[in-house]
Amino acid sequence: MNKLAVIFIAAFFCVSLQTKGQPLSPDLITSIENEIDATFQKMVALAEKLDYDALNQGVDDYHKAGFLVNGNYYADYATLISAVKAGAQSVSKQKLVLKDKKITVLNEQVALLTASGTSQVNLYDGREFTGDFYWSFVYEKINGEWKVIQSHQSRGR
Repeated sequence: MNKLAVIFIAAFFCVSLQTKGQPLSPDLITSIENEIDATFQKMVALAEKLDYDALNQGVDDYHKAGFLVNGNYYADYATLISAVKAGAQSVSKQKLVLKDKKITVLNEQVALLTASGTSQVNLYDGREFTGDFYWSFVYEKINGEWKVIQSHQSRGR
């Protein structure tokens, strides 16, 4: 009898390892995609306004996952945003036009967003630059809000 109980418990344990969680419903996926898209659009608008202090509210660096920008690695967001602010001192305005965007919901708490587009940057001295950009962001729902926890951003060559 004891042997039978051990076999039953072992079989139950093995079967339970093979099961997967309930997949997300299409409605829930759409809802999450809409929430992330709204957050992303808000962050794009803040970036266009060069409002980096407000932009910071959309990032949570708790995981210290790192950030990549144009071939440079930043171990933490504070270092990245400091470099961005320093580089933007001569920028008078910025326009971002999205071409492609894809949101992939991994689960109820984590999603990916990839996007590409064109940027137009105007400097105070009158010069203007345009170029392509390519972004990927990892979002996590933290305290009820979607936050960027890691990103990779690059310009076209």
